[in-house]
Amino acid sequence: MLKFSTRKWKDYQRGFTLMEAVITISILGILAAVVTPTYLETQTEAKVVMSKANISQLQQGLINLYLEGLFKAQTDVWPDPPADNKMTFAWADATTLYDGRTVSQLYSGSKIIYNPYDHPYLYSLLPETEHEEAGFRLDDPDTGISKSFRP
Repeated sequence: MLKFSTRKWKDYQRGFTLMEAVITISILGILAAVVTPTYLETQTEAKVVMSKANISQLQQGLINLYLEGLFKAQTDVWPDPPADNKMTFAWADATTLYDGRTVSQLYSGSKIIYNPYDHPYLYSLLPETEHEEAGFRLDDPDTGISKSFRP
């Protein structure tokens, strides 16, 4: 004998009701509003840390150049700063040091580093004063990080 189903059309309906969809979207919106600022703040903090590390690496390369110059009795070892003070790839490849190398060759991979925002760091010479020798200063215009060195 054949049996007929007594299920109603409602039993076969599938999907979300409008209320379920609104609640789900609301919850996702609240989560996004809470998580996004924290994520952006973490990204900014990471870029500041990266900038500090990069400036330290740039500084160390120039200090190593200074120390090599001491062993060779060279006093004027600092590379001339670019006209706009930006440590670009072109400047680093074109600026020849006292020993014949380029500024790029002071660093691993023979490539100068840019900041986390992909902009060049700023390099300027510090003049000799009555109490201090000449030195240099490195700045990151995007994060405000700065380091100076005077022997």
